[in-house]
Amino acid sequence: MKNFGLLFVFAVSLSFAQQQSTAPVQLTPLPPKPTCVAILKNGACADLWRNYNQAVAQRLGEQIKLYANRQAELASTQATAPLQQQIADLTKLTTDEQAQIKTLQEQMQAESAAAIEAKAVAHKEGLQYGGGIGAGAMLVLFGLVFVIKNFSVTKKPQARAASA
Repeated sequence: MKNFGLLFVFAVSLSFAQQQSTAPVQLTPLPPKPTCVAILKNGACADLWRNYNQAVAQRLGEQIKLYANRQAELASTQATAPLQQQIADLTKLTTDEQAQIKTLQEQMQAESAAAIEAKAVAHKEGLQYGGGIGAGAMLVLFGLVFVIKNFSVTKKPQARAASA
């Protein structure tokens, strides 16, 4: 019965080792199973069985270690999958936000150029308006000076005529 259990474990571990073809791991080679029956604790047959059982136990330990490593790797992969998804989502969000920032910067530059152009146009119009007002005021001033001068000149001769 003990041999059947070892044989079953060996068969299961062998099938597991075959599934692990992606990881080329060298397992302890098994010697051929002894065909003799061990009657005494000492002797050639007992040594063959002892060596065989030791190799089977060592190989079983290696297979258990491989299995545990694989399970740890799967658990790690499953644990990091949500984090990787979050990283992918954040990367996409960052890319989208950078594109939006670039669009807003271009829009700000366009609006700034339009504002500068509008300011220049307003400045030019202001200068023209101010120049027109200045020219008009000057004409009015010259007109007043002319009228006052002429009024004074025309009034003086009338004043002389009236006093004479």
